[in-house]
Order: sequence, then structure tokens, then C-alpha cells
Amino acid sequence: MSNEKKHISRTKKIRHRRLQYSFRISVLFVICGLIVFLFPKIENFKYSFQKGMLWKYETLNAPFDFPIHKTVEELKEEVEHIRREQPPIFVFNANVLPGQLKQLNERVNRFRTGKNEAQINQFVEKFKEIYEKGIILMPTQLSEKEVKSVLIIRDNIAREEKMEDVYTLKKAYSTLTDFVNSLALGKSTKENLTGVNLNDMLKSNLDYDASRTEAAIENSVKKISPTQGMVRQGEQIIANGELVTAEKYKLLNSFRIEHEQDLGSTSDKVKITIAQTILTLIAMMSFSLFLYYTRKRLFYNNKDFFFLHSMFLLTVALASLSYYQHWNIFAIPVLFFPIIVNILFGSRAALYLLLGISLLVSYYAPNNYMYVFMQISGGIVAIFSLSHLQRRSQLFIALGAIFLTYTLVYGAFTLIQEGTLRTQQLFPLVFLMINTLLLSLVYPVLYLVERLFGYTSEISLLEFSNPNHPVLRQLTKKAPGTFQHSLMVANLAEEAIYHIGGSPLLARTGALYHDIGKMYSPLMFIENQTGGLNPHGNLDFDESARLIIEHVTKGVELANKYKLPESIIDFIRTHHGKSKVKYFYYSYKNKYPDNEVDEAAFTYPGPDPVKKECAVVMMADSVEAASRSLEIKNEENLSKLVSDIIDTQLREGRFANADITFQDIKHVKLVFTEMLVNVYHARIAYPKLQQKSQPNT
Repeated sequence: MSNEKKHISRTKKIRHRRLQYSFRISVLFVICGLIVFLFPKIENFKYSFQKGMLWKYETLNAPFDFPIHKTVEELKEEVEHIRREQPPIFVFNANVLPGQLKQLNERVNRFRTGKNEAQINQFVEKFKEIYEKGIILMPTQLSEKEVKSVLIIRDNIAREEKMEDVYTLKKAYSTLTDFVNSLALGKSTKENLTGVNLNDMLKSNLDYDASRTEAAIENSVKKISPTQGMVRQGEQIIANGELVTAEKYKLLNSFRIEHEQDLGSTSDKVKITIAQTILTLIAMMSFSLFLYYTRKRLFYNNKDFFFLHSMFLLTVALASLSYYQHWNIFAIPVLFFPIIVNILFGSRAALYLLLGISLLVSYYAPNNYMYVFMQISGGIVAIFSLSHLQRRSQLFIALGAIFLTYTLVYGAFTLIQEGTLRTQQLFPLVFLMINTLLLSLVYPVLYLVERLFGYTSEISLLEFSNPNHPVLRQLTKKAPGTFQHSLMVANLAEEAIYHIGGSPLLARTGALYHDIGKMYSPLMFIENQTGGLNPHGNLDFDESARLIIEHVTKGVELANKYKLPESIIDFIRTHHGKSKVKYFYYSYKNKYPDNEVDEAAFTYPGPDPVKKECAVVMMADSVEAASRSLEIKNEENLSKLVSDIIDTQLREGRFANADITFQDIKHVKLVFTEMLVNVYHARIAYPKLQQKSQPNT
């Protein structure tokens, strides 16, 4: 029967293991399929080239005729030229002249006589002539000096006029004034004519039509040819070892554009899809192998495995926006998810994720080498500047460092390719700044991730480790001795984790909460007992053991009540593991040697620790409690105590499932011993003052 149970148990384990591996394989292939779906199904150009570098491939001859595409700068210059040369469009308003002419006649009729009537009529005709030519009021967005001609629409017929053939208000006023002075009139009559308030009489009758002007510009822009000249089949594009100059770069880029525009047949697309699948799987499986060999806990945890690999999909989905929505890829915050992984899982996982996604996302970048260099450089800066995020200001300092790294990499590559830095070449820095600003959204997104997946960042741990947290305040009031014990355990665990690697803040926070269950019966624990009163003297050994063990389950209940994260609750569950309450266990066996002992009644529910931080807190908890009862607290005794306790836990298998090595445990012993010696350091005995005998008088 025993063998049959073992066989059933082994079969269940094998089945469970197969299901686990099936889940991971399914996650890999589903995410891979979605990523490949997002990739454009075009044949990538097989040559990589940069301005200022030597052509490292064989001599390249044109395999077919193709046009030479203009550069972005050339197209922009043509657009600017069109904008400069396009005459602004004005609409002739025929309703202005009648009203202004009526006012003018009313004013000049006051001094019109038979002698001057002919000259005054000439003045009125000149007034009408100016209006017929058109009086223009140039809008603020246009400069009179730059505008050479205007397009005037009159009776739905457009004609182009030079600027000198139309009138501005100033020019119209001076023309009329000069005309009056040229007339054969007396001085008083001339003064009367110029005194009719010509400024009030003159009003623009050419209205600027911004929409028609812009439409004309857009129509001309559409007619711009994206190409100039042709390369014929068989012509040499570039020779092996030749420098990629600006002109050669233009030819190569034109060849690349024409090559990629030829989408090919369905069979070609299938081949491209297969190749993209292979590359994506290699990137993701490399990351999985890293987890398997260095972070097994993350590899075997389904939630963590899915979350980490979904980062590939989310990042590629972001990058795909640059391709399908025609956004500048520099504006895409590729480091967004590696930063979140860095905060939640540490720098190594984030670094391997960064390498994988940088290689995949570079598929969308026109300048692959520069883009990968830029993202990996910026990512390394981000990862190591945020390795222990304990202040919110750290993120903004890191963002500044990321932008500086981006700028330096872009500037260096631009100098290599162009040989100089011109103003228009610095425009991509605007997109890099947008990229960096979008990274500041890490905080709100991190909060959502913590709530959805149950993760705990160091920012949250800082909040939980605050002594003013309601649970810790209760612990201070109800079980002050336990709180002091927890503080000492926190100090020991934090220092040990600093030395062996891990999250010191997680170890400290978990240690502060590990004994909160003692608040329910504080006097049952020796650190809270005063006056020599020990309630266990009136209880049976198994009842005492039950009350002691209960602080673990009660602690978990209290933690759930206050919605503490699972990462902290793990410390409450595991700080005793599946060990026994040895004092009462051995006392029971000694008192009742003939009775069969119920082992479960004296054993903590566990489980044993898995995380390195939980294992260290288990060691610190036992060592700190035992050190209080040590009579002579010198270095030798403390060192022996630390070694004996931790070695006993090791023999009992308490750390069998923990990701901690023998070398780590060795370092932990040394740290604990050093700290306890410092805590219980020997004090110098001050000499007593001896009273001198008074001389006999």
C-alpha cells in the first residue's frame, strides 16, 4: 500500500510538472505569435550601412532599374520653397468702394466750385482708380518685404499681381497726397482736399483668404516628385571598401526603399513570417533560459513567468505604433517596461529583458545599429540608477541621465555620419525628450501593476516600513517587547542581505511584521513578560505550544485584514517554517515518556522559506531571541550561538527550498556575529571612588 501511494504521488508530480511546462510553452508561442503578427511582412534589406563608414560588403550593382529618392531634407526644402514662392490669395471685395466713394463725395462737395470742379473730379477718379487696383492689408503671418506678388480673385477669376501694382494703406495715402499736390489748385483747396481725413476714407478691399492659400500650397506639395533621376540595371551603386558619402547613402537608401516596397508573393510572406518567428523565439527563449538558470523562482511561478514575457509583447506593441501610425520611433518609450521589471524583480531580470526587446524593437528602426546602441546604453543607465528605488526623486534623476545618454549617443552617431551638427539634425532630440517624459508615467502604471498582479515595489515597502503604519503602531502599544525584538531582527536581516544580495528593504519590512500575530496574546511571549509572571506555568505543554504556534496564523489573518501584500505575508508564514516549538515539545516528551506525541500539535504550519530574504529573517529571528538568554555575551559565545542555531536549521531542512547558497549562509553568520558583538559590546568598568581616611587631629 505504501509503494502504491508513492507511485500515485510520483505520478501526480510528473503530471503537474508536465502541465507547468505546457503552460510555459503555450505562453511563449502565443506571445511570439502576437509579436510576429505585429511585425510588417516585408523583406528586410540585408545590408547595414551608415554615413561616414566604409562599405564592408561586396561591390553592389543595381539588380534592376530604380529611381533615386530625394532625402527628407531635400523634400523639406522643396516644401519650404513652395511656401515661400506661393503668392498669398486675396479676394476682391467690390462692396467697399461705393460706401467710401459716397463719403468722399459728401466731404469734397463742400468746397467744390466751377473753377476747381475738374481738378476735384480728377481727385475722385484717382481715388476710384486706387480702389480698382486694390488696397491690401497684409495679415500678421505674412511679411510685405518677403511677398513678391499676390493672387487676386475678382469675379471668380484669379490673376497674379506684383506687389508694386497693388496698394497698401500707406502707399494709397501717399499716392493720393502726391496727386493732390500735383493738381493746379490753390493752396487752400489743396489743404481742403488733404484735410478730408484720407485715413478714414481708405479701407482695404482685398481680403486675405488663408484657406485658399493653404489649399494651393498643399496642392503644389502633392505635385512634388519624391524622386530625381534613375539608376539603371547593372550600374555600380557602391564598391567594396568605398566610403559611404552623402551621395552614396542616398543611392543605397533609394535601393533599400524600392527593395522593401516590392512585397513579393504569398510564399515570400510565409518565409518572412517563419524567419520572424525564429528570431522572436530566440529572443524570448534566451530570456527564459536566463530565468531557468539564475531565477528559478520566477521561472516556476506561472504569474511571474507570464508577466515577464508579456513585457516583450507590450513593448513591441508600443514600437509598432511608430510603423503603422507613422510616429517617430525615437518618441516611443521602449525602456518603460524594463524599468518596471527592474523595480519589481531586480536589475538582472531587467537587463536581460532590455537586451531581448531592444533586438526585437530595432526591427522597426531605420537605423538599427544606432537604435540598439541607444536603447541598451540608456537602459543600462536606467537599470543601475534605479537598482534600489527608495526615493521618488530617484526616478526623475534617472530620467535626466537617460535623456543625456540618448543625446550623447545620437550626437556621436550624427557626427560620424554627417561630420557636423546642424540645427535641423537636432530636431530628433524633441522626440527623445517626449520619450523621456513618457517614462515618468512609470509611477501610476507601477501602482496599477501592483494592484493587478499583487507585486510590491520598494516604493510601497517604504510606506509599509513606516513605524506610523497602523499595524506597527498597534504592535508598539500592545507588545512593546515584540516590537523591539522585531526592530533588532530587521537590523540583522537588512545588513545580511546587503552583503549577500537581494532586497534589503524587503527583508527589513518583512522582519518588522513577522511577529504581529503576538499582539493577540502578548504575555504568552517572554519578551513581553514583566515581573517574573509566566502564564505558561498554569498551562499544559500542548496548550502552550498551540498558543505559541497561533501567532503565525493570527498574524496572517491580521495582515489580510489590513491588506498587506503577499510579499510581506510570506515573512509571517515562513519565519518559523515547519519547525517545532522545541521547548514545549521536549518538555512534553520528558514528562510523558510513555505517551505517543502528536507531532503536529508542536509543529508550525509553515511553509519553509523560499525567498532569500525570508530565509535570512528566519535565521535572524532565532539568533536574536536566543542571544538574549546568553549569560556571557562575548565574541566567542555569540559566534558559537549563531553557528549552532543556523546549522541546526540547515540540518532540519529549513532552507531546502530557499534560493540561498552555503556561501551566503557563511556570510550571514559573520554579519550576525559582528552585529551582535557590537550590540552587546563589553563596557569598561569605571573605577569606584575610594574615600580617604581622615587624618587624626
